[in-house]
This record gives sequence, C-alpha cells and structure tokens, in this order.
Amino acid sequence: MEMSLRLEEALGHLPADWHTLPIRDLEPAPRPEPAGSRGAAGGRGTAETPGAAGDPQAPARRPATRRRVLETGVALRAVAIVLVVGSHIPLFLVQGGAHVLLGLAGFNFARFHLTPAGRRERVRHAVNSVVRIAVPSAVWIALVVLVTDKYEVANVFLLNTVLGSYEGRTHWHYWFVEAVVHILVVVTALLAVPAVDRAERRFPFALPVALAALGLVTRYDLPGFDQRAPHLTPVVVFWLFALGWAAAKASSAWQRLLVTAAVLATVPGFFGQPQREAVVVAGLVLLIWVPSLPSLGVLNRAAGVLASSSLYIYLVHWQVYPHLADRSALLALLASLAAGIACAAVATRLVRRIPSLVRNRTDVTPAPRTE
Repeated sequence: MEMSLRLEEALGHLPADWHTLPIRDLEPAPRPEPAGSRGAAGGRGTAETPGAAGDPQAPARRPATRRRVLETGVALRAVAIVLVVGSHIPLFLVQGGAHVLLGLAGFNFARFHLTPAGRRERVRHAVNSVVRIAVPSAVWIALVVLVTDKYEVANVFLLNTVLGSYEGRTHWHYWFVEAVVHILVVVTALLAVPAVDRAERRFPFALPVALAALGLVTRYDLPGFDQRAPHLTPVVVFWLFALGWAAAKASSAWQRLLVTAAVLATVPGFFGQPQREAVVVAGLVLLIWVPSLPSLGVLNRAAGVLASSSLYIYLVHWQVYPHLADRSALLALLASLAAGIACAAVATRLVRRIPSLVRNRTDVTPAPRTE
C-alpha cells in the first residue's frame, strides 16, 4: 500500500501490474508540455526554461501539473474504515464497510501472496501477514481485558466466534479481525498442500470461483446451522473473501463479468438491509473494474495514512469514541482516527527496531567458554 503511493508519486503513474514488474521496467511517465510551449526554436521556452529564448530575464513557466491517481484498493480501505467508525458512533449510518474490507482482503491476498514464487515462500509470506494482524490485535485486546469487563479471554485469542457466547454484544466487537485471521489461516494451510498449490497455479481464476461457490453453502445456510450472528462469522462471510480473490485473478472481461454477476446475485438479501448491501456491491464492483481513481496529492497522502492504519483504527476506536460521542460525534470520529494512526506509527517503529534489538542482544551475549 505504502509502496504503491510512493511509486505513483515517483513515476507519475501507477502500472496496474506494478507489484509484479521488475524495477528496471518501472519508468517515469513523460511530463506533458503546457499548451503553446514550442521550445527555444519558437522563442517561447519550455515548461522547464525561461519564457523567451533570447530573454533570460523573462519569468519561468511553471511545470505542468500531472494527473495523480490512487489505487482503488487503497481508496476503498481508507473510505471503509471511516464508514465503519462513523457508523459505530454513530455520526452517520452507512454500514457495509467491514464487508467491503473482507472482499478487499481476498483481493490483496491473491495479488500480493499468490505470486510466481515457490510454495514455501508463498506460505511464509502469508503466515507473516497473519502474524502482523493477529499479534497486535491480541496484545491490544489483552490490555483492554485487564482494565474492562467488556471482553473475555476468548477475545484475546481471537476465538470468540468459536468459544464465546452470544449474550454480550461487546464480545463481537472484534469479529472482523477474527474473520480475516481465521480465513487467512485456513487458506494458507490449504495452499501449503502441494496439490492445492499446483491447482492454484494451473487454475488461478477457477480455484477462487470454486471456493466462492463452496462458500455459498454457508452463506445461504444450507446445512441449517444455528447461526445467531451469521453476517459476523468467518464460515459465513468467507465467500466475500473468495470473490475478492477471484476479482484479483480475473484477467479478461468475461471473467470480470462473471465475478460481477456473482456479487450482484449473492450480496443482496444477505443483511436484509438494502443500503448496506448497496455499499458492499458498489465497493466490490469498483474493485473488479476500476484499478485506480483520479486523485490529488493531498488525498493520496490522507488515504495512505488511513489505509495503512486501518487495523489499529479498528482496534482502538471501541475504547475511544464512547468517551466523546455524547459531546460531539464528529470529535469522536476524529479522535478515533487519530488514536489509531498514532498506535500504527508506534507499532511500525517498534517492528522496525526489533531486528536491531535482536542483533544488539546477540552481540553482547558472551561466547561460551572452552576448556
């Protein structure tokens, strides 16, 4: 995510397949000349030189402003987390953002982990992604459990869906984190099997489509499970993750049309709330068909910060907004976003320091004595 923003800023454009291109193939886009600039031969200068070829005192023309773009996935992640927090307060009620993020999780999993790399390397990278989500989530929830009675031990281990009760509404605050972690663990375990790994490489689009079809069994509750919170459980919402995966692997118009048809056919009726379903459909269809959106530099920076901090915003907003919502719903939203961004910055700094701390500890460890 951060890499896509930096590349767009450095190159002036963002290739759709930037994440798979060799560095040597990432070339800056040519800067357009402003209208009427004909170079020194015409005596009017260029965008980079003084105005008149023979008049060095003439004012220089300003460089032409290039178009900025923002990856749709980054934009959706930023907008969705704002919708989630704002709807929980509630400053407004535009639900569906979390389920858009589930589809986006599948899209990003396929895009960044299902690469031509070897099976073991792919599994290792996927496991690292699980750790980056599960560990900070467990640490934060454990800290909250120590000071409040709103959560249980099952929440700390991200097992409320499996072991928790349906009685406490607060116990389900972190359902989204649980869903993403559980789904990633299962999918990573599947891809660790050599036969499944080979099938994914041979049928990169057909496999997620088949998994999405399998996920419809629980989406429509064909076995008749006793699901009191069906839209919050990993086994039910898995089909959205699989559709996002299929969207990332769709390489032709007919494949994108197939995924779009699946979204339009299966999302309506899931919540029984047309507005919520419309948000999910719009987000997923945008992800399928529009790789990037026109943007501005300031919007790119804001979206990048929100998107990269979205996990931490989701984790901490439950403890931030209740203290401010009665005074100002807008203030509660801004404080929740700021707290999550601050936590993300601290966590990023700590993670970057871990290798040096380990090296320093290794350096000061005395060597074993030999007789």
